[in-house]
Amino acid sequence: MPVRAGPVYLTRAGKVEQSMAKVEQSMADVVLEMRDIVKTFLGVCALDRVSFDCVRGEVHALVGENGAGKSTLMKILAGADRPDSGTIVLKGTPVDMHDPREAWRLGIGIIYQEFNLHPNLNVAENIFLGQEPAGRYGLIDREVQRRRAADLLAQLGASIDPDAPVSRLSVAQQQMVEIAKALAFNAELLIMDEPSAVLAGEELERLFEVIAALRRRGATVIYVSHRLAEIFRIADRVTVLKDGHVTGTRSVSETDKAELVRLMVGRPLSDTFPPRSKSVGPALLSVKNLSSGRVLRNVNLTLRRGEILGLAGLVGAGRTALARAIFGADPIEQGEIYLDGRRLDVHHPGQAVAAGLGFVTEDRKAEGLVMGLSVRENIALPSLRRRQRLQFIQKRAEQQMVQGIVSELQIRAPSIDQPVELLSGGNQQKT
Repeated sequence: MPVRAGPVYLTRAGKVEQSMAKVEQSMADVVLEMRDIVKTFLGVCALDRVSFDCVRGEVHALVGENGAGKSTLMKILAGADRPDSGTIVLKGTPVDMHDPREAWRLGIGIIYQEFNLHPNLNVAENIFLGQEPAGRYGLIDREVQRRRAADLLAQLGASIDPDAPVSRLSVAQQQMVEIAKALAFNAELLIMDEPSAVLAGEELERLFEVIAALRRRGATVIYVSHRLAEIFRIADRVTVLKDGHVTGTRSVSETDKAELVRLMVGRPLSDTFPPRSKSVGPALLSVKNLSSGRVLRNVNLTLRRGEILGLAGLVGAGRTALARAIFGADPIEQGEIYLDGRRLDVHHPGQAVAAGLGFVTEDRKAEGLVMGLSVRENIALPSLRRRQRLQFIQKRAEQQMVQGIVSELQIRAPSIDQPVELLSGGNQQKT
């Protein structure tokens, strides 16, 4: 039976021992060690004595549920956060990552799930922002900058005009610009935080090819993801976090999906999802001949009571556009929506909420949360009218409602009055 070890298939007879000997040999070439990292946010422990290491030229996956501490650990490595205690050792030398520029100087680059690009600058300007090539009289040499940007993009196989404004690029193209920016800073250790969350099909395949090329160049990649199938395809090792603790590090060739799920959630794979309902009820939501924007044309679907209906498709296929149109966030050009047999006429999200629809956006920071408000205020916001009396909010009822939701969804916050912007990404998503 073949066993997966990175991109190579090995048989159990004889060759596994040989492969593991190579792994043990490569362990002597440790690029990064994070030892006993502790991080708390206003009394909530996000990381509890977490240790993590990487070997030169490997793809090391970091997995865990929302709120497990993955992004917090990577932000500490990238200099965006400081640990309460613990040590970071880079190439055998303890380092103090006091800000992101220090991390860049040491050869550590990070590509966040939410890109760090300036939309009003062009591709070349974004790639070299902060390290622009200087010409005569100390002015930026635009031609050299453009040529170097084109060379970096060519290395990645990305057909992107260096003069194109970033605001006009697709999500996949913006990701390539982020990678090119990391290469421009000579990053030897590249962190990719949920890079496949916005990609599919050919764009995802291209990302995997880029990762393989980076590994061939001797770069080390830390790959943060929820998608276990990707881990078995591209990673050499995988470390699992749960509630701020490391529950295990495995060679990809010596584990399987069932073990990783058990390490992530603390229960066997057979209990990952609740049993499906044996029967569903009558139609609850019906969409008929819906058209909106450039993407949606004559869309029809029916959702029944007690049913989970999945929408699948490549990036740009219209999944998000359909959800937004049903919820009233985008205008409908033609078509009809029925809820419980009644024609639903919504022109903005407030009407959709009043009709009993809910919407969880893909962009929680821009569309799903008011970052300056508390956990309580954000959770209570869509349903304020239910707890109003003579235009005043019933605070006790609101607190009881929010506390119940926080407990049910296990939102980790020191209090419901914690500003939501101070929560981890996973707990922001639950909020």
